[in-house]
Amino acid sequence: MIRRICLIIPPSLFLLDERVFMSLGILKVAAVLEQEGIAVEMLDLSGVSNYEDALSAHLQSSTVQCFGITATTPQMPATAKIQETIRRIRPSARIILGGPHVTLVYAAVKHERKRSIIGRAARSIKQLNEMFDVLVTGDGELAVFEALKNNPPAIVDGDDPKSSLFLNTTAIEELPFPARHLIDVSTYRYSIDGTPALSMIAQLGCPFGCGFCGGRMFFEEFEHGRPSTSSTKWSISTRRTASPGSCCTTTNST
Repeated sequence: MIRRICLIIPPSLFLLDERVFMSLGILKVAAVLEQEGIAVEMLDLSGVSNYEDALSAHLQSSTVQCFGITATTPQMPATAKIQETIRRIRPSARIILGGPHVTLVYAAVKHERKRSIIGRAARSIKQLNEMFDVLVTGDGELAVFEALKNNPPAIVDGDDPKSSLFLNTTAIEELPFPARHLIDVSTYRYSIDGTPALSMIAQLGCPFGCGFCGGRMFFEEFEHGRPSTSSTKWSISTRRTASPGSCCTTTNST
C-alpha cells in the first residue's frame, strides 16, 4: 500500500471569494490517512490564480508518487489542467479523483445500466478513467484505502449503501475531525457577527432538497432493516418535502 500521498484542493474559479469555506471532505480523508500513519501533503489551491505554477513548484520540491484530487463539476476544467501538469512532470505517478463530480457521474452510469443504455454518463466515466488511475465515488474516508492498495480497481465505489465503504452513523461519530492543521486556516475569511468561525459536518444527510445539490440520501434499512427515524438520516420523502430554498450549514465559532 502507498504510504505517502499529496491531496489537492483545486481552485474554484467561479466563486467571488474562494477563501470562505474550506473543503472539508478532503480534509476528513486526510485525517483518517494520518490516523493510519500515512504521510499526507496538502496542496490547497483555493484562490490561487497561477495554480499550475504553484503545482509545478510543489512537484519540484516533493518526491510523492500518489496524488488525490477532489472536484465538484465546476472545478473540473482546473482539475483537468492539474492532472495534465502532474502527468507531464511525474508521468509514473498514481492520480486519484474523488468528490462530487465523479460521484454524480457514476451514479448516472448506474442509472443508465438499469435502463440498459450507454449514454452520456457512460461516455463521461470513460473519459475520467482515461485521465485518472483510480476514481473514488461517494464516501472517501474508507474508500481511499482501497485506492492506495497495490493494483487498485479503476473505480472504488463508496456510494453503495450495501457496501462496507458507505459510512453509517457509528462510523461518522468515530472518525477524526477534518485535518485543518494541514492548511492555512487564517487565510479563510468566514465570520458570524464579526467572530471568526469554521464550518463543520455534523450529520450524514441533509433535510433539504436544494436543486444544485440534492443532499446525501441515507436509508437506515440498509443498516437495520427498518425505516429511518434518526435525526441524522433522511428518507427521500422527507428530503423532497423540505423547503427547496433552504440551506443546512452548521457553523462552529472559534
